[in-house]
Amino acid sequence: MTPLDRDAPQGSDARPKTRPKQALIRPDQQTALDHLARELHDARSVKGERITANTVLRVAIDGLVEHGNQLHGDNEVQLLASWREFLGIAAPLGTLEPGLSDLVNGLDGARNRVSDQITVGMLIRIAVAGLARHRSALHGTTESELLASWLEFLDKREAAADH
Repeated sequence: MTPLDRDAPQGSDARPKTRPKQALIRPDQQTALDHLARELHDARSVKGERITANTVLRVAIDGLVEHGNQLHGDNEVQLLASWREFLGIAAPLGTLEPGLSDLVNGLDGARNRVSDQITVGMLIRIAVAGLARHRSALHGTTESELLASWLEFLDKREAAADH
């Protein structure tokens, strides 16, 4: 369910009903929010619904609520740091999402859906665990060098398993 699906009339593109909620924000946040809303509004490829500061706030709230389990800390500074950490990890992974989704569908389909469903998050945890366990196989200083060393390690393991 997308955020716009909530409370919207069935089969409608109408925005759901909203209620006011007061939030105390700093002057610099208000200025930046208004500026961002104007930039997004002006950059729209399809003219129609206005993009306002409230639009941007609703998008931010939906993102926070959807990924609230990523937040941790005892104060605003720590919560913000955890959110930035999550975004720093999530943004690069987002570019991998289509390939990972295809892999998930293939793996899940091959299992005839027995046991727990395979998810993108599960594959990422497995990959990270493999990298952590065999970190000595990683050599290089650039992404391409690290990738080449990892693939070489995997090829050697596969060749050894074939013999």
